[in-house]
Amino acid sequence: MHPLIPLAPLVAALALTVGMSRRVLSPREPDAARGLALLQHLNDSLPRHGGNALRCTSCHLDDGRRESAMPWIGVTTRYPRYRARKGAVESIEQRVNECITRSLAGRALSEDGRDMRDVVAYLQTLQATHAIVRPDSVRLDGNPQLGARAYAVTCARCHGPQALGALAPAVVGPQSYSIGAGMARQRVLATFLRWNMPHDMPGTLAVQDAADIAAWVLRLPRQDHPGKERDWPNGDVPVDVAYATDGARARGLPPPPPRPLLRRRTTSTQPTSP
Repeated sequence: MHPLIPLAPLVAALALTVGMSRRVLSPREPDAARGLALLQHLNDSLPRHGGNALRCTSCHLDDGRRESAMPWIGVTTRYPRYRARKGAVESIEQRVNECITRSLAGRALSEDGRDMRDVVAYLQTLQATHAIVRPDSVRLDGNPQLGARAYAVTCARCHGPQALGALAPAVVGPQSYSIGAGMARQRVLATFLRWNMPHDMPGTLAVQDAADIAAWVLRLPRQDHPGKERDWPNGDVPVDVAYATDGARARGLPPPPPRPLLRRRTTSTQPTSP
């Protein structure tokens, strides 16, 4: 006869195995360092999601820490929040994807995937320790002819004579941000230029020069953004938005002058699997 095998050791071994399996299958902890690396090099790390040659940190300077360049400091504490452009409440994940699909002209990340969790983990490290000082907005329209001259003197040495990129990223054309990006708005771009450019002498650009350069840059071709006509559905569209919207049309507002658009390089802006 074979001796009976005690049940207690088997039960303990089974519990240990199940416990180890659960640890293996449980979601990994978000990695803030990897999240920063994605924000710095999204096209290299996630080529399926990139749509131009820009990085998130091309505009959010100093890894999102520079207060004059649309900082990420404290951003996770401000979401979820209502966004007029969408006409609805957005999560931080949706806001990140807006930047990817508009400014990077790319394809959205899965909102609950590893990549998004890591990106949000980095943003969560940027806690606000003091009130953020927002720079004064440049509200001038600008003269594109004067802007072309000012660009040649101030910007061409880094961004190239045709603004298609050189030492610094392209600000027009297929490798730059789409028309749906915030930077495609006159006041947003002019304000960014005024306080952050030239890169080696930020804050030295005259207000009028910033407005003129923005006016010239934004009249050159860039990628389209699908669905842009649905932005600001309540009709509260800012005056410097570069394209017509259904909401503005319903209110009887005149459309802005047409701008040259390039075909979208990515076929979809919807999230893909992690």
